[in-house]
Amino acid sequence: MMEVIVTKRRRSWEWRLQDQNGKPIMSGRERTRPAARYQGYRNLFMLLAIGRRPTEIWSSADTGEPDGSNSGARSSPATSVRPKTGQSQ
Repeated sequence: MMEVIVTKRRRSWEWRLQDQNGKPIMSGRERTRPAARYQGYRNLFMLLAIGRRPTEIWSSADTGEPDGSNSGARSSPATSVRPKTGQSQ
C-alpha cells in the first residue's frame, strides 16, 4: 500500500509518495497545504492509473524498461542549437 505524506517545511509544504516500506517514490513542494495534498494524491492516482509497481519505476529509471527496451525514462532531452531572437544563422 502506498501513502501520501504532507509536512510543513519553512514557507512551503512538502508532499511525499511512499511505498509500504517507507521508501520514497515521488516528492515535491507546494506553497499551500491544499496544493501539496492535491499534488500528492494526483501523483498517486497517476501511478495507479498507469498500472506499474513502484519497483518497476525505479528499475526502469536506472536500467531502462523492465522488458529491456528503452523508452527514454529520465533521459536528457535532445538539445538543438537555435539562434537567439532577432539573429539569423
